[in-house]
Amino acid sequence: MKTGDTGLNLIKAYEGLRLSAQSEPLPGAQAGDRDAVSWSVGYGHKATAGAGMTVTEREASRLLQEDISPIENLIRTTVRAPLNQNEHDALVSLIFNIGEENFRRSTVLQKLNDGDKLGAAEAFERWSRARVDGKLVKLDGLVRRRAAEKSLFLMPTDAELVVPTSEVMPADECDGAIRSEAAINNAPLFDLKEFRRDRNRQLTPEETEQRLTALYHAQQALTGDPAKMIISKAEEREDIGVTVGAAMAGLMALATTLLGGLLVLSEYLPGTLATVGIGGDIIALIEANLPRWLLVGGGVALYFIAYVLVKRANRHGIKRRRAMEVARVQHAD
Repeated sequence: MKTGDTGLNLIKAYEGLRLSAQSEPLPGAQAGDRDAVSWSVGYGHKATAGAGMTVTEREASRLLQEDISPIENLIRTTVRAPLNQNEHDALVSLIFNIGEENFRRSTVLQKLNDGDKLGAAEAFERWSRARVDGKLVKLDGLVRRRAAEKSLFLMPTDAELVVPTSEVMPADECDGAIRSEAAINNAPLFDLKEFRRDRNRQLTPEETEQRLTALYHAQQALTGDPAKMIISKAEEREDIGVTVGAAMAGLMALATTLLGGLLVLSEYLPGTLATVGIGGDIIALIEANLPRWLLVGGGVALYFIAYVLVKRANRHGIKRRRAMEVARVQHAD
């Protein structure tokens, strides 16, 4: 079976077109080693690519056809299950990206030959990680490419799709443990309780990789656009408390300032207060109750100042605990 236009376009979309040859270091190459590089040109063509090589778009398409010909032969000799055009094209795109030897030992091929095409489609997602600076991380581009290939693999070639009836609903257990709405709403953005229970527990390589990846993306968000800063719900509550406390202390300071201003005006500009309807009886009432009002206002202001200080201390404690968790993850790595 030959690769159709859909498969070719899928490869072209994710490989991109390079009209002039570009190089990249080989895996495990030492820095500064100019010979340990791999050249590619056109749509990911490497066999004859070299420094200074240039191609046109038509030549790039011809080279792509030459590159996928061995892949089509590989599928013909290794896959025992019958394939439709979409399944074949999805496999060609996958093998073009991961390599022939990786496909020979892949779960995708094993599931196909076992007659489990759905399992084979799910196994596409296993090939979404690469080594970056020596660490195995999941890459956005590979995740998207595997999703596109899986979608093409599962797409029937017939014009009419066979779909479940409207009465058939997925089971609640599909997504693992069922949580209540209250538990979802009250869940923190970063739940570290599991790892606080046993600080000496060693993380598995998979856990370390996941957490380092999450920390990397969080760091990128925090050092980039301030609108994308990531905080936990606990930190958000403390920040709201600081804002409310500062606002209330400010209101009490404003009320005290207004009382003082009225008394100053009554002494130096008594006519000004009369024009706005504030007579001597009101000024007398203020002077008679001023000590207790100052006592209450000062006490309330002190309360909210202390409230702000406590909230700031709690916020600092949360940041300190997060820093300890980051340090523990890095130490485990």
